[in-house]
Amino acid sequence: MSKTLIRETGNIALISAILGVIQIIVTIPIGYFGGGAALGTLLGCAAAVINFALMGIILEKCVARGKGAQGLMGMGYILRLAIIAAVIIWAIKADYLNWVCAAIPLLFPRIAIYIINFIRRKERTAEKDERTEGNI
Repeated sequence: MSKTLIRETGNIALISAILGVIQIIVTIPIGYFGGGAALGTLLGCAAAVINFALMGIILEKCVARGKGAQGLMGMGYILRLAIIAAVIIWAIKADYLNWVCAAIPLLFPRIAIYIINFIRRKERTAEKDERTEGNI
């Protein structure tokens, strides 16, 4: 794994954990809170971060490989989809997990990417403004 992938996976994991805590807090007044909600959220967050990391690892291998990368991408996609399906099926079948709380965190990496892009865009705009102010 490259340093960039490790850093980005860490960012996704941090924001997913924050969103998971928010999800657990939201389930308290709704009446869904319990051990199943907390464990489901934990399982979903872990699966989401692992899915993101696997995607990054597979993409790095495809870029390095060049030829035959399409087949590797397809197999990687099927593997990641199978992991997500296994997590959802496990959460549905297990009495000690809330399957809704396990499924929602699978969307957290997408939300995290939007948040990260928004923050980086603001930082770039601020840097650009600082550079232009110095030239005036």
